[in-house]
Amino acid sequence: FPTRRSSDLVHHRLARQRKIIALSVTGSFGLLILLILATMFTPLLAVEKLEVTGTHRINHQTVLKALNKQIGVPLPMVNTSAIAESLAPFALVDSFAVVSLPPHTLRIAITERQPICIVTVAGIDYLYDPAGVRVGAVGQSDNYPRIAIVGDPKGSVEFSAAIDVLLALPADLLGRIATVDAKSKDDVSMRLRGNAGQRIVWGDGSQSVLKSKVLAALIKNQKKTDYVTFDVSSPTAPVVRYGNF
Repeated sequence: FPTRRSSDLVHHRLARQRKIIALSVTGSFGLLILLILATMFTPLLAVEKLEVTGTHRINHQTVLKALNKQIGVPLPMVNTSAIAESLAPFALVDSFAVVSLPPHTLRIAITERQPICIVTVAGIDYLYDPAGVRVGAVGQSDNYPRIAIVGDPKGSVEFSAAIDVLLALPADLLGRIATVDAKSKDDVSMRLRGNAGQRIVWGDGSQSVLKSKVLAALIKNQKKTDYVTFDVSSPTAPVVRYGNF
């Protein structure tokens, strides 16, 4: 049987081991806290280099200058709200993503607004995105559908109706649209590219998926030189009219 003295020694050793483990855990935790504080409040991981990607229509150097306030900020402390505030003056910025590249590089990947149509405002042709934001002047290679409206697209009901139709079209058909005429949200029509100027009567914005499928099938069965009107305003009973309308 163990003596009282040997039992006390065992308890003493166990207590000592627990104390050592507790001190080790506390020390490790303390070092971790110090490391975190060091990375947050010292130049250990401070931003020294800015990289901006995705700028094509926006001036690259102007964007870099606007983001210059991020230089010196520790990577863990980079605030996306502050970056969004710096990019707010750039109307062509649709969205952005922030990527930290330790030890000292911060990359901001910008997605620019993409044009979907051409609108003539005050006699000048401009490119616009689906939200009605002006993307830029029309270039020689810009081959987008032309929306016939009067005035600025921003807040225009007719522009919104035309955009809803364009967004519903499959990509291969969208590229063939020459013009969109939205007299109202319930009366939208289009013309295809080509000398025949084939017309599409779309109607309102309902059943857009079905209308797109029916229209694609009707167009496939006609020659590009045929003078026809494709009426899919009632997609369950589509009509093809022949003649130069």
